[in-house]
Amino acid sequence: MTAGEMRQNESVQRPTATGPAGGRGAFQTPDEAGEARWFSAFLPHTGNGKPLTPEIRLEQLRMFVESQKLPLPYAFPLLMIPYAACFAGSVAWYWLAIPVILVFISAWFNRQNILAFTTAQPEPASVAAWERRFLAVGFLFSLSLASTVFFFWVPGSEVQQSYVLTTLLLIIAPISLITSCYMPAFYATALPLAAAVTGRLLSYGDLLHVSLALVLAVFAVLLAQLMARVNGIMLHSITLREDKSGLVEQLFKAKRDSDEARARAEEANRAKSHFLANMSHELRTPLNAIIGFSEVMASEIFGKHTVPTYKEYANDINRSGQHLLGLINDVLDLSRIEAGRFQITEEDVDIVQLAEDCRRIVEIRAQAQRVALVADFEPDLPVIYGDARALRQTWINLLTNAVKFSPPGGEVLMFARMEADGELRFGIHDNGPGIAETEIEKVLHAFTQGASGLAQPGKGSGLGLSIVKGLLAVHGGRFELKSKVGQGTQAECVLPPQRLRARAAAARRA
Repeated sequence: MTAGEMRQNESVQRPTATGPAGGRGAFQTPDEAGEARWFSAFLPHTGNGKPLTPEIRLEQLRMFVESQKLPLPYAFPLLMIPYAACFAGSVAWYWLAIPVILVFISAWFNRQNILAFTTAQPEPASVAAWERRFLAVGFLFSLSLASTVFFFWVPGSEVQQSYVLTTLLLIIAPISLITSCYMPAFYATALPLAAAVTGRLLSYGDLLHVSLALVLAVFAVLLAQLMARVNGIMLHSITLREDKSGLVEQLFKAKRDSDEARARAEEANRAKSHFLANMSHELRTPLNAIIGFSEVMASEIFGKHTVPTYKEYANDINRSGQHLLGLINDVLDLSRIEAGRFQITEEDVDIVQLAEDCRRIVEIRAQAQRVALVADFEPDLPVIYGDARALRQTWINLLTNAVKFSPPGGEVLMFARMEADGELRFGIHDNGPGIAETEIEKVLHAFTQGASGLAQPGKGSGLGLSIVKGLLAVHGGRFELKSKVGQGTQAECVLPPQRLRARAAAARRA
């Protein structure tokens, strides 16, 4: 073999990639690729000139098959027999039998094709092969009907000739209706019939028949445009349905992803809770020993230190241990609140007495920072039915925050009053630096502080407000934080009426 022959053979056998319209595998020869391009050019396109996707073309084929399940397509073969009988006296029987047999054969092929398509349930990758089969059967059916123009033609009988032409023109209407959902089938079925009638009219050669042929040609063009408009409406419906299916699929996928993410988050939360439970035991046990021993050393129970600095170190160790123990307890409380496992012990609680107890606890620190604590409690407040420890922690966290960020000479107001709607409102107002309105939502999250807190490092871990919010939520209440920079902060707690008890009723239960 010469080099030229080898190059020629290689060029013929070189595989080329095929587009979605090919549907015949991953590679094709140049001849097959050219056939695929010709076939795809015959297929319908979108409004911007791009070929339809295999999925939409397959859906159109399904609609085309559904339209042929009506009795109308099967009426053509049955009507061919009486139609041919009308020419029994004018045309030889063997000429009459040929179109009838052709129509029955094409109808049989069409029926087999429909059954095969329904059974196969094809995928979009094989749509091109099925399109070729349906177009071939449709073209055969059209040729079978169009053949009557030649086999049933009676020279010299204008009545019978008009009958043949009129019948074929009438047949175009139901065929156009059936094939409107798939335009290639319309081109392969209805247009050959119109072309056969036009050809027969042109065969006369006179002006009248030529004019009728032109009218029929214009009618065929208008009919094709009308069917294209109907097909466009159907195509739009298919596109909307495909978009809906895609959105539903995306929704289910997003739901699956959300469920998986939630499962991972729940697993991570369980792991966090397990870790915190273990660490609380591992940390608090030695921490309590450190706090106890540091108190012994600071108190000099076993004798005075030879170096006075050791006593200061013991006090520092004790304060640091107390701070760390409080932080561990806050983290554990917050973890239980977030996990929904914070258990409360409900009892009758005097909110005023509880506030006074908390004020005495914080008062030493307030005096050290020269901050005044002022109380304004409405008389005869009802008793709260809730957890005394949680409410005590709420007061202490709010008081500690207010004192911590109040300037020397500042004032912290403790208040409690009844609202017109029966709710109990209590909390703290201070005249400290305040919080920017854009940061209010942020400071309610755990381990988050505002600008004033960040400007004073070491003054907190950012857990106090988030714990207060969680403790109130456990009681069915809510926490409201109002503040402006330079105008102080209003931290208010609201408890619903169902948490309140009249003092007389509370005394009788006691």
